Amino acid sequence: MKKTESRKRRGLIGLRLGLAIFVLLTVFALFELTALAAPTADKFGVDDANGLIGTYVTVPVNITNTSNSPILGIVFNIAYDKTVINVTGVSRGTLTSNWGNLGFNNDFVWGTRVSLTGPAAYAIQNGSSGSVVLLNFRVIDSAPYKTDMNLSDIQLSDPSGNEGPAPVKNGTFYATGTLFDTGPGTYPSISGTHIGTITPNCDITVHTLYTYSCEGTGGHTEYVWIQGPNVNESASWDGYNDEYQNIEFENPFKLIEGKKYNYTIKTGSYPQIVHEHSKNVTGGEITCTQFTDANGAIYDDCIPAIMFV
Repeated sequence: MKKTESRKRRGLIGLRLGLAIFVLLTVFALFELTALAAPTADKFGVDDANGLIGTYVTVPVNITNTSNSPILGIVFNIAYDKTVINVTGVSRGTLTSNWGNLGFNNDFVWGTRVSLTGPAAYAIQNGSSGSVVLLNFRVIDSAPYKTDMNLSDIQLSDPSGNEGPAPVKNGTFYATGTLFDTGPGTYPSISGTHIGTITPNCDITVHTLYTYSCEGTGGHTEYVWIQGPNVNESASWDGYNDEYQNIEFENPFKLIEGKKYNYTIKTGSYPQIVHEHSKNVTGGEITCTQFTDANGAIYDDCIPAIMFV
């Protein structure tokens, strides 16, 4: 009799323990499913941007390849130097054009907090890419020439209220009095050494050389030399970092309107190229005297896609 009761007690204890383990596993599984269901994306953030001092510039905040669940709500912070730029307004992006609720708080010393929600009928579906908001910045008079734009506290909400983050894409904003910009290039792309001339149509103070890179690559400039009237400046690349497309000159210098300057630019990986011998661009004219690609082939119609700021 005692052995039977002992076996019953052990069986009851085992049953209770099994039930407890089952409940814990169920709760854990539900937690994991909820976590897995939280919406996310491959990337969320801004690209580098620039603007003339005293003007207004629109910077899109983009999301890339959403996944796990439709998105009905977005919240994020963007920090920047308010002595360089300042948000004056926020509007809906291509993916949120039909969303109803949009607000922003610009009272923070560090920058701006943005929030927006939409109806279920216009949820951002899995696999979507595009802009979620457009930030309208004023470029402050007498501003320092650049500021980081860093995003944080990203919250993507689905119809059930689950919230998920996304990897951040930060950018840099360049404020300039004047600008020399070839604009993006076209394919094919290959690295090599560009030699040519630049003739600005206005005075341009140069701090940094920015190189347009092909999508998904590490295209960059490894070395740049600018030589001309009262200018003999060079700079070298410091490797892959958050601003790998930039080379900053140790001593800022001025390119004078109407004067001709020689450039030598050595590129790496897959930079964009303007396939023309000469082109009128923002801030003046640029020509290609010679381009020797990584395979040793020589051309005279390969202008580096660059921007001086």
